[in-house]
Amino acid sequence: MPILTVFGGLALFIYGMKLMSDGLHKAAGNRMRTILHFFSSNRFVAILSGTIVTAVIQSSSATTVMVVGFINAGLLNLQQSIGIIFGANIGTTITAQIIAFDIGWLIMPAIVLGVLLCFVTHPTWRGWGDTVLGFGLLFFGMSIMSTELKNLAENPDFISFFQTFNCAPRDGSLPMGAVFGAIGIGILVTMIIQSSSACSGIVIALGASGLIDLYTAVALILGSNIGTTITAQLAAIPANRIAKQAALSHTLFNVFGVMICIGTFWIHLGDSEMPVFFQLVERLSASGSLPRKIANAHTIFNVCTTLILVPFVPLLAHICEKIIPVHTAELKYQYLEPHLLHTPSIALSQTISTLRRMLANAWVMIDCALNTYSNNTPENQKLASDLDAREDEIDALQIEITDYLSRLMQRKLHPAQADAIPLLIHCTNDTERIGDHTAIILDQFNQIKKTGVALSETAERELEELHGLLAKQAEVANTLLIKFSPENYAKARELEDKINSLTDSFEGNHLERLKEGTCLPVIGVFYIQLLAEFQKISRHLANIADRSQKISALA
Repeated sequence: MPILTVFGGLALFIYGMKLMSDGLHKAAGNRMRTILHFFSSNRFVAILSGTIVTAVIQSSSATTVMVVGFINAGLLNLQQSIGIIFGANIGTTITAQIIAFDIGWLIMPAIVLGVLLCFVTHPTWRGWGDTVLGFGLLFFGMSIMSTELKNLAENPDFISFFQTFNCAPRDGSLPMGAVFGAIGIGILVTMIIQSSSACSGIVIALGASGLIDLYTAVALILGSNIGTTITAQLAAIPANRIAKQAALSHTLFNVFGVMICIGTFWIHLGDSEMPVFFQLVERLSASGSLPRKIANAHTIFNVCTTLILVPFVPLLAHICEKIIPVHTAELKYQYLEPHLLHTPSIALSQTISTLRRMLANAWVMIDCALNTYSNNTPENQKLASDLDAREDEIDALQIEITDYLSRLMQRKLHPAQADAIPLLIHCTNDTERIGDHTAIILDQFNQIKKTGVALSETAERELEELHGLLAKQAEVANTLLIKFSPENYAKARELEDKINSLTDSFEGNHLERLKEGTCLPVIGVFYIQLLAEFQKISRHLANIADRSQKISALA
């Protein structure tokens, strides 16, 4: 059946596009985080970044979903995201430009080479293998689809169906009903297949078969630009309101762009009966084929729309903020954002940031507990009343990080990324245990207070000295998670050794005081337990420092 063959070609085309996109993502995924660093510069750099990322991963939908994830994790603000979305619309036209080439002779060599590369164990080369294989399958599917559509183009019933939304000029102007009908079809098809690039491929195949002309093709392409925004809208449903604003900006931008383009359909320059937009396409395409003209029309539309609307980025952001207002008190960021799992390098970076926040919180608890004996200021008492809530938060973060990393392990990762995951899980467990020691320290001090006997001045000075060293060790461990340095690592090891040495020494001093009768046995056991707690906490911090070199390389 010819129709079944067309759908078979379409399935191969879409699968090839996905394989090529995934392969490029795997091969260049580590560079995504580098590109992300440019996003904060200005709207023009954001547009360039969005264009590059989308050209690499071959999907504007994937880029906008990534942007939604970045916003929800607090990595981008609204105006930065709008610039990236503008760039994504330009980057996605690269796919149509590639498809428009007549390179049938490359199909089989690409499939053969792609299959061979897929057997290579190195992840980057396997990524390129998927890319080359996807490239071959994409054009193979396109070839099947185009060939079968040319046969169907001789069928009168098939031709009459496409004539119902033919947008060719009548009496010097494009029929409004047919234009909006074709736009509607483009929207619907793109919403169903969730890819404007795939829709562009279908339109180019229809054009190559002679079933549609340039006017109808452009209207379908315009519709696909609106339809592709549904992906970001769906991704933003569980996200915060700023992410919802970004998804709305994507829809508004594409709708405004389509309206501007449609406005040119009834503007003519000179004696030509061809609308000005199509004159521009014809002039820039020279004597190109219809597929090339369709691809050029797609690029011209997105580039011109971006150039026209880029001065209005602040205004567009303001409109989105009015439609979806954000109340700062209600705004929450999800640092372990599910959409970031598609970009493991960024997901790992977010995990490390969350781990650092968890470690800082655990140290606040320990610091507060140690201050309850001799430095229990009103501020410390207020902090102590909140310790249970902090403990619950740390326990929750342990579960969240472990779950997030477990999901990340199911992705295809580079060896360094895969090796870092168990280390991060161990660090998370060490951090949670640090928080658990708070309750033990508080209990020991409460037991001392119940005896009605105070620690000796010497014992208090010894605990204060250990407290200061432990604070420095916690600070160094947190710093090492940001950026590893041999100097800080040596300092961390030195602090651990000093704490171990001092606790042993202080325990000996305590036994001497018991022998001399200057310290009462009734509280001696509690003091020994406190010394043991310092050693245990120091060991957990040392474990984190020991793993920091491999972990910080991914931050």
